[in-house]
Amino acid sequence: MSQYTGLAEVWAADAALAYGPLAVHLVDRLEGSLSGTLALDAGAGSGVAGDALRARGARVIAADREFDMAAYAADSDPAVTADVLALPFRDGSFDVVVAAFVVNHLADPGAGLAELRRVTRPGGVVLASTFSTSRAAAKGAVDDVATRHGFEPPAWYADLRVCADSVGDVSSFDRAVAEAGFTAWTVTEEAVDVGLVDPADVVRYRLAVPQLHAFVSGLDERRRADLVADAVEAVRATGERFRPEVVEVVATV
Repeated sequence: MSQYTGLAEVWAADAALAYGPLAVHLVDRLEGSLSGTLALDAGAGSGVAGDALRARGARVIAADREFDMAAYAADSDPAVTADVLALPFRDGSFDVVVAAFVVNHLADPGAGLAELRRVTRPGGVVLASTFSTSRAAAKGAVDDVATRHGFEPPAWYADLRVCADSVGDVSSFDRAVAEAGFTAWTVTEEAVDVGLVDPADVVRYRLAVPQLHAFVSGLDERRRADLVADAVEAVRATGERFRPEVVEVVATV
């Protein structure tokens, strides 16, 4: 059982408030229509990248190693339960492969990117993204409030942060893409406005991520309400519009 087990509906309702617009931003790195293309949404989660791809005209297959997530994505696209390091597809199967916030979960991001390259046809494109090590103030504000309310990061989250930091800037992501065997790519880092102007929506997104959701869901109703109220005020006090910094790659096979 992974930390994402049973989170598909929460992810779709709350985490997707930010991850949905971020998926659109990544897919929009490709210009023109995707009509007639076959695309893979790798590490699909609840399927927000697949939604963005379909909106551009692509046919989509979703893959996620967590059954709950793959089953949720299957409501919109054909889906399989699979690890991004060992995808059950032939070489060159897809015109476009998207891995939104996936390689940051891997101890060896180069290996994951190489597997994405393998299933992409010559001339096709791989898109991948992760959060920058430059964190948005609102994320830190919510995490600080959770800590004051008794939250302690689980051991697996410390390991995840190490993986994420290994691709959390342009130069490190650039190295991983080169290790994967690509010869043509661009890597960008920028703040993305995801359209969350209400601090309460920022808190909904942040408290849906697995390390915080597990803690908050274990609180009684009153303690949970107090935490949420404190987090909303903390986000408002930052005085900043929520614009998370993301690193994105567009790599041609």
